[in-house]
Amino acid sequence: MPFNKKDHHNFGEIRPRFKLRSPLSQDEIMDRLVNNTALDKTVNTKLVLGQFFIDMPIQERHFWSPELKVTLEDDEYNEYDGDTLIRVMVGPVYTVWVLFVFIYSFLGLLCLIGGMYGLSNLTLGIDSAWIWCFPITFLLIIGVWVIAKSGQKAARDETLHLVSTLYHAIGEGNAERIHI
Repeated sequence: MPFNKKDHHNFGEIRPRFKLRSPLSQDEIMDRLVNNTALDKTVNTKLVLGQFFIDMPIQERHFWSPELKVTLEDDEYNEYDGDTLIRVMVGPVYTVWVLFVFIYSFLGLLCLIGGMYGLSNLTLGIDSAWIWCFPITFLLIIGVWVIAKSGQKAARDETLHLVSTLYHAIGEGNAERIHI
């Protein structure tokens, strides 16, 4: 779901990101986000250390429900001096994200350690079943990736709702998408 690219078929993207540029100041954008989303009962919001999070209400949330992380910064490297750069990252809530990072890390370590042990035994002429760690963990990693992509597809409508809420909170015509 690459929101910021012309090619909308980037299957490798796990947590889509996009950028917006606005002539409004950071404080004004944050005030609009806080005030306008407070009126909307279809989303939950929180402000943590200068980052604004938008997600689904608890009663409507499921395992794959997305979360938008909005970060504001000055756009000092562009010809539009004084504009605010709005960085948005769409992804699962952090508990789901940490679970998948743990699974990928475990499978990667199992592949590396078990596969290297099996490979060293094989070079010494010792038969070892550990050599099967390479293809089996590779297939498991692909399986976990497919599960993550199916979850991303299941959360598509909620993601579009959160992005729409963000655009409406900032205001019509107050943000322009920057194509990466």
